[in-house]
Formats: sequence, structure tokens, C-alpha cells
Amino acid sequence: MLQGIEISSNGLQSVLGRIRVTVTTDNGSALPLLSSESEVTAGSDERGAYTETNQIFRGENDTAVVQLRFRAYDSVVLASVQGELINANDFGRQLCFAAQNGIIIHAQDMEEVDGLMANYQHKDWWTRPHFNHDWSTLPERTQSLLWRKGKDASYYHLLPVCGPEFRTDVCGAESGLQIRVSSQQGGRTKCQALSFVLGTGADPYQLMENQVDAALHALEYPTLPRAQKAYPEILDSLGWCSWDAFYHQVDEKGLLIKAEELQAAGLPVQWVMIDDGWSQTIDKKLSSFQADEEKFPQGLGATVRKLKEQHGIRWVGVWHTIAGYWGGIHPDSPIAKQYSDYLYSNAKGSLIPYPDAGRGFGFWHAWHAFLERQGIDFVKVDSQSAVLNFTKHEWSIGEAAAAAHQALEASASLHFNNTIINCMGMAAENMWHRPKSSVSRNSDDFVPQDEFGFAEHALQNAYNSYYHGAFYYGDWDMYWTKNHDDIQNAVLRSVSGGPVYFSDAPGNTDPTKIWPLIYQNGSIIRCEQTPSPTADCLFLDPTKDTIPLKLWNTARDSGVVAAFHIGKHKDEIKGSVSPSDVPGLQGEQFVLYEHFSGEMKLMHANEHHDFVLQPTQCALYLFIPVAGAATPIGLTDKYVAADAVSHVKSEGSTVSFQLKEGGKFRFMSAGREVVVDVNGKRLPVVVVSKQLYEVEIPNLEDKLQIVVSVTE
Repeated sequence: MLQGIEISSNGLQSVLGRIRVTVTTDNGSALPLLSSESEVTAGSDERGAYTETNQIFRGENDTAVVQLRFRAYDSVVLASVQGELINANDFGRQLCFAAQNGIIIHAQDMEEVDGLMANYQHKDWWTRPHFNHDWSTLPERTQSLLWRKGKDASYYHLLPVCGPEFRTDVCGAESGLQIRVSSQQGGRTKCQALSFVLGTGADPYQLMENQVDAALHALEYPTLPRAQKAYPEILDSLGWCSWDAFYHQVDEKGLLIKAEELQAAGLPVQWVMIDDGWSQTIDKKLSSFQADEEKFPQGLGATVRKLKEQHGIRWVGVWHTIAGYWGGIHPDSPIAKQYSDYLYSNAKGSLIPYPDAGRGFGFWHAWHAFLERQGIDFVKVDSQSAVLNFTKHEWSIGEAAAAAHQALEASASLHFNNTIINCMGMAAENMWHRPKSSVSRNSDDFVPQDEFGFAEHALQNAYNSYYHGAFYYGDWDMYWTKNHDDIQNAVLRSVSGGPVYFSDAPGNTDPTKIWPLIYQNGSIIRCEQTPSPTADCLFLDPTKDTIPLKLWNTARDSGVVAAFHIGKHKDEIKGSVSPSDVPGLQGEQFVLYEHFSGEMKLMHANEHHDFVLQPTQCALYLFIPVAGAATPIGLTDKYVAADAVSHVKSEGSTVSFQLKEGGKFRFMSAGREVVVDVNGKRLPVVVVSKQLYEVEIPNLEDKLQIVVSVTE
């Protein structure tokens, strides 16, 4: 056994306890390996100085050999595995690694922790959080593991990797972990993979970013982190999706009725997503590139033209799956015959785009070119984590997923400016292998009929975003503007940093639930980062513990904290917020402003403000750095009011800035008298409360230049 892996060359506390290795073979045998020789070397590369520990584990009679390599930098360890099963010859019966869990690294006798939060694949397509401190309860298919221990409250994070061939998962074991390496393909006698990254740090959010960066550079996937990707222009505007409005019964008539309603309401919806139900299918398999002829009698292109020309919709997208449709492509369809060179038939006869980037591209290029000619501007691609279910045992999971995403994204880049909403794709093989697309669903579906659905929906989105946000901007799904949890859903999306779109059926849209999220031109008010739970609730379950769920984000120079009561109990909950809840927020003194109550107060950086939430209630706090004689809060009829303020300049008793549009503008000033000029014209100022002022700003075609002058 290998004793106590050190997380860095600086002698930090051991975190993985005792290490042993087991090999699982394809005949079902488990071969325990014994530790033999080890070697410790030192070196340096572009990441800095490192110490590398190489440990060899051997099976009886050298039938199996596994080498673990731990390259330890200052605060991160890259752990690689190299294994081989030794057969007497190539023509005899071969002993191979099991397709699943072929190599298992056992981390035993790990120390107790003060807090733990894991994200595990509870369904093939989605992950959710787990909070139990007992290592043995850690679920299978864990994809992210954060914990805290020790008096210094250091954070530790283990990030399993899915590379070009192999995928690593983590699960609990008595007094420790099992770190499992799988190819999902039979017949392999060798394994070589970056298995996981282990890191430590005082900032849990930066820790996650550092680990993803280290892993992706080691894999030579430099374009994959979210920070390296562009957010799609289309998704910066308000959208509407057909799914929860029509489900599979979507058709041209319903789409045009809804578009007319939105237009009459004056809602600036800029894009429409035609979700599942539009395609021609047989037995849940795609049979044509064309739309269903009964639902779209004049074809998809005619519907798209009407949406754009008659109802002012700027962009239209359509839905499909990564296999074409849920069951793939129908083998007797004309498209199966015409594009046979680009399709793959698996062992059970399912026909899918070929899991080779070049050949798969041929299929997507043909379909996407057709869609582009119909006026389609982007796609939502569903069922992505079914890649494993279609290719299991026949392809390694890394190869299949990488090829599927490369083929899809090459076509989407050519035809749709790489605008994809990735969906049902939170399995590791999907997350690690999308080369260009930047937006991915962050949770299971929004379920409007479920009375208590918001709690699970918010829980998944909040805690999944901790690790998923390092890879992608999160799509937190559509919502209904008339529902038992409509306000909570709207506030949740206001801090998501991703798309905002709704899915009301005809006659059901409430514009008042949308306007706080958007500007008059249809642009959404989008926070700058992907959010995470605040540090004080990272290791607690707000659906069970009597605490609020708190999410932090940023808007320009301001901090944003949304708080929700998602407990399944009927008691009120108490919590507190502070500027210190928002990592990296600059300033010593802040204006706190709460959206719903209009409460305003001055706070120091480490000061806390107490609040109480009733069941299903939420609150939204801004922390705005004090800026001279007057501090702009922003357009307070919007959830993230501070987003509207830019180009702030403070000179003595005068503060000038720009607003994105007119509306209810509030600011804080300790001055004796204040006056406000907008584009040189003086406007009335209303005293809301002590030091809080309001001005109704008109909408003008020119830029809104605001000047607040204060008499001390």
C-alpha cells in the first residue's frame, strides 16, 4: 500500500490516506495488487515546480501491473494511471480489463471532515448534490467532491477526469473512497489516463477554477474552460420555448397564436425555440429532415418566416437529440439510405450519427444545412448523455463522446455561429468534450405541475453550478410566469448568468413576471459570472436544514446575493447576508439594497445583515461599493438594478454616470440636499427614506447621462 499521498511538495496534510489498487477483469475477477517499487523525482514545467511520486502495483505472477503517478504542484496534484494485463501471447484467450471499473484505486483511512458536498450523476443525464460527511455514503458516479477539514478550514476538492478514452468516477467506501477508471469498451488490455485532479485552497471557488485549468491543460484541451468561450449573442435576449406550453403537440397554429399574443402584450421576445414534437418520426426514430406535415402543412420554413416577418421574432431555433431523435435514425427512412456513409449501426441495431468526427459531421452538415435554409438560427441538442447507452462496449466512452461533440459542433459552427443549447448532458464524458459550445443545461427539467418542484430545481441548479460553471454558462431551463413558484423561478434566473426564457401556453403569460429580468429592447439582465452557493451553505442542504439557500454573483462592480426558503418545513428560516458573501468584491463600505422590500442600509465589508424568510419566500440583495457623494443603486424595477449603471465618475460633490434606459432609478446619498440632471435637464427627486432617493427617468433615444449634485 502507498501511505499518505501529500497534496503538495510543501508538506501539506495527507488527504488520501492509504492507497491500494484492484484490477477488475472481463471475466468478473477482482485482482488485488501489491505495492512494489516507488520513485520520487522533482522537476518543473509551465505550471511551476513539482514533486512526482511514481508507485508500481503488481498482481500475482505479474499478471497485472498498474502505475500511479502523482505530480504535486504547490496546491494541485495531477493523478495519472497506467495499467496493463499481461497475457502469454496474442492469439490465446485474452484477459482484459472490465469495461466498467477496470481499475479501482482505493483511498482508505481518510480523516473525518467538517463539511462535504459532492455532485453525482443521479440519472444518466443529470447530477445533483450530496452532503453526508460519512465517506461510505458517497454515491456512485460522483463527478465532483468538495470537502473541508482541519482547524485552518482549508478546502479540498477531488475532480475526476474524463479524457480521450477513459472516464473516472468516485464513490464511497468504508473509511474512504473508491476511484474507478472505466473505458466502457471491451477487449482492452492497456490503460493510460489522467484520472483525477486533487487540490486545496482557502477559496473554494478559485480552487475549482484552478483544477479545471490544470486538468484541461494536461489533456491539451485549452479551449474547453468557460472563460475561453464566447457567450452566444442570441441567448443574451429574452426567449420563449414551446415545450411546457405544448409538449409534443407543438404545431404552426399554436406557435403563431402564442407569437401574436406576445406581440400584442408588447413583450420583446427575440427568439423562439420549437422544441420536441416538430420532427417526422417513426417509432421514436427520425425519419426525415422535414417537419411533421400535419403540424406544419407548409413546411418548417413557412412557419419560421411567419414568426419573423409577422410577429417580430428575430431568431428561431429547433430541438433535436444528439442521435437525431430519441431512438436514433429510422433504418428504413430515406435519410438512412442517403446518408448511410455517415451513420453507425450499433450491436442492437440502433442507427446514430457515426461516432467519428469526420463521418458524423457529414450527417449533421446535411441536416443543419437544410435547417439553415428554412431560416433556423440555432439548435437545442438533447439526450447527450445517451452517447454511452448507444456505444457501450463498442467504443471507449472518451472516444465516442469526443467524436459526437466534435461532429455536432463543427456543423453548428458552420451553420449557426456555434449557438447550441446543450441539454441532458451532465455526464462527465459530455462535459469534458465539447470543444466550442459554451451553454449547457445545469439541472433536471423544470416541472411546473409539481407543487414542491422548485426546491429540487433550485437545489440542483445552485450546487451543480459550483463545478459545472467552470466548464459552461448554465442554462437553468425555462419557467412559467403564471405558477405557484413564478417569482422564485424568475429570481433564480436573474442570478443564473445564463439564458432567460419562459414557456407559458397561450393565454397564460404574465408580463409583470418578465420585465424585472429584461430591458425594453429584449436584452436580458445577465450577471457576469456563473453563481455558486455562498460559503456558509456550501456544505448544508437547504431543503432539509433550517437555512436559506443563498447564491452569489456579480453585476459590474456590485455583488448580488439571492436567498430562498426551499425547506420542506413550514417554519420561517433565519439567515444573514454580507458583502463578504461575494468573493473578490472590492470596497470597504457598501450600500445594501433589497429588491422586494426596498430596504437600504450602509454596511462595512465584513458586516452581516440578518433576515427572515417565510416558506416559498425569496429575497434579492445588492452590495454596491460606496462611490463618493452619491452611490447609484440602479433601476430598482429590475431585479439586478446595478446592471443598468455604467461609466461612474465621482468628482467632489458631483457623481455622473450613464443608465441603459429609463425607469425607477434610486441612489444613496448622505448629503443635505441633492439634485439630479438627466441629459442636462433637472428632474424631481423623491425622498424614499433616510439617505435613499428616487427619480423617475424618462426613456430617451439619446444616451441617458445622469449627474447627481450634492450639497454637504
